[in-house]
Amino acid sequence: MTGPFARLVLWLGAALGALAYALGIRRAVALDNLARAFPGRDPAQRRALARGSYRSLGRALAETVLARRLPDAELAALIRFDRFDRYEEARAAGKGVIVAVAHFGNWELLARACARRGVPLTAITRRLRGRLNRWLLAARREGGLRELPDKEATRDALLLLRRGETLAVVVDQNMLRRRGIFVDFFGTPACTTPAAAVLALRSGAPVIAAFPVREADGRHRVLVEGPFAAPAGLRTADAVRALTQQITSAVERAVRDHPEQWFWVHRRWKTRP
Repeated sequence: MTGPFARLVLWLGAALGALAYALGIRRAVALDNLARAFPGRDPAQRRALARGSYRSLGRALAETVLARRLPDAELAALIRFDRFDRYEEARAAGKGVIVAVAHFGNWELLARACARRGVPLTAITRRLRGRLNRWLLAARREGGLRELPDKEATRDALLLLRRGETLAVVVDQNMLRRRGIFVDFFGTPACTTPAAAVLALRSGAPVIAAFPVREADGRHRVLVEGPFAAPAGLRTADAVRALTQQITSAVERAVRDHPEQWFWVHRRWKTRP
């Protein structure tokens, strides 16, 4: 993504994100979230982070457009994995692998890069509507990502893990009270999906997390964390909560280190205890 055309598309993507911020599209949500997460920063600093996150979202969209035409060798040069051996060790156990992912960096490129490395990846995703979302779904399928609906997916997910495959679970979205559990996120209880923890405890599959960080030169470095495990001897409900908290804490660490690369426009703390 270094030629004149690519640079133009990336610039336009970032400019589109900046325009969305200037027009106030979900700006109040982003600023409210940043105030919850970083109460010690002054409003000007939080506004700067919000503008940066909008530009990052626009750039991610542009990168996704360009990646559809990118040869395997260029994609491999664009995205590198830190500690990919953690994934390989987890997969060697033969029980499948659960990868916790977040709306962080360019998560769309992450799925494409995994597929190009020969990782049979399936994601549990929410149903998306609208023309742009239909385009994103087509880009995901083209890139090799398979999807399971987020409702009533447990049986299919367990079968997939028993075949030794890899399952991605999005862990940073707000959940309805009946479908989530509350764990700490930036010091505030956040209703969080327990799906990764439940599936891990039922299948024995190890859980890791992956966060793609966009670096200053435009390339991406995928941070791999884990494996995570609940302390031994806990009752099932307590084990699910403990494991979900570990995963959520990993998301928080990534966001604290690179706050401009998270999806602040989502109402993460919408459901309250």
